[in-house]
Amino acid sequence: MNPTASRRGRLVVLSVDGLRPDIYRAPESRHRFPNLAAIEKAGASAEAVESVYPSTTYPGHATIVTGLPPRDHGIYSHLASLDPTEKARPWCWFAAALRAPALWDVARVSGRKIAALSWPVSAGAAIDLNIPEIWNPAVADPHHDFETPARHATPGLFAEVAQVLMPMLGKADPDQLRGEAALYLWNRYRPDLLLVHFVWYDSQAHAFGPASPQALTALESADLAMGKIRDAISSDPATTLVVLSDHGFVPVEKEAAPLVVFAEHGLFARGADGSLALRRLGAVSAGGSLAVYWLEEPSADDRRRLATAVDRLRATGAVQAIVDRRQLEALEADPDAEFMIEAAPGFCFSDRLEGPLLSDTSKDRGTHGYFPSHEGMEAMFTAVGREIAPGKNLGRLSLKQIAPTLARLMGLPADILGSEEKPLALG
Repeated sequence: MNPTASRRGRLVVLSVDGLRPDIYRAPESRHRFPNLAAIEKAGASAEAVESVYPSTTYPGHATIVTGLPPRDHGIYSHLASLDPTEKARPWCWFAAALRAPALWDVARVSGRKIAALSWPVSAGAAIDLNIPEIWNPAVADPHHDFETPARHATPGLFAEVAQVLMPMLGKADPDQLRGEAALYLWNRYRPDLLLVHFVWYDSQAHAFGPASPQALTALESADLAMGKIRDAISSDPATTLVVLSDHGFVPVEKEAAPLVVFAEHGLFARGADGSLALRRLGAVSAGGSLAVYWLEEPSADDRRRLATAVDRLRATGAVQAIVDRRQLEALEADPDAEFMIEAAPGFCFSDRLEGPLLSDTSKDRGTHGYFPSHEGMEAMFTAVGREIAPGKNLGRLSLKQIAPTLARLMGLPADILGSEEKPLALG
């Protein structure tokens, strides 16, 4: 039996950024993640979840809370700036950028108390207890910028939670801090909806590769936090726990820098100091893909220069496909992009403006952002709670199906969101 709209329940959603299911299900490493294994055994799980395009954090998390693809919810990439020459580009941190109601909007209208920790695209949202994911883009390490999220958090909440975390500062990784903060919010405020974004696995998977020792150690940290949170909520049988991710990850060996060849073909201007400056061409790199925009009407010469630059890039072997507007529409992706460039397997796209076009080594050893059908881009989903069948295999899902399912688990009408997707049958 599925939870019905008349049955009110609490919901805890833990997002492990970048986690693909085969990473924690692998026989050789499964013992390292006992809480993920226990949650899957006790609940209903997807074999895999197809992400969105590009398969990155901000479009994916926006889909998780709206049930809509990027083309409809309005978060087309992680960046709010299309200027590739900008030194410190702002991200899509603010919920005002969403063009559709999110789960927190409909839950709050229904009288529910909402809490969120480091959730993407949540700054300024109608969330009762909110410490959003946001940082100063000019800082070297966002994990050490506490001032910016404090400024955008629910008044007084960051300082309140920081007092609890103070003994851990300097010794704990980001996910340990998020886990303890989540426990505090649960025990102190008992929210009806708690959203938590774990980021350390994604960070280490980028730096060292998705199955690297460093990434698996980071996942152990998230797994431990999940276990503590599950123990804390177990006293309330009306609470459902959902663990999910936004996209998968693949290893990369080579790096291509499309902006370098764009600059060589005169598609950017030069400032007085000789540095590159915006002209008409915008671009956003998503690692496994790159979106290209005309920010002003291009001349015929501009179009020729861009076509020649793309041909040069293709000649390197770094390009899998050029995704035109018709294909972007079919992928329910960015309607403003002139086209997107899909990286070939083993390659990632850098946002470098200078240096070699192609490098045999990549700063990142893992990335995402490819087609959602690209092997390794699969996300994960599992739910455990009353009326959820233990061990149920949900098959392959779409990320768009999650939001209506979360609404139903809270006892809200599944059609309260703008999504046309039906909730999953978890019982």
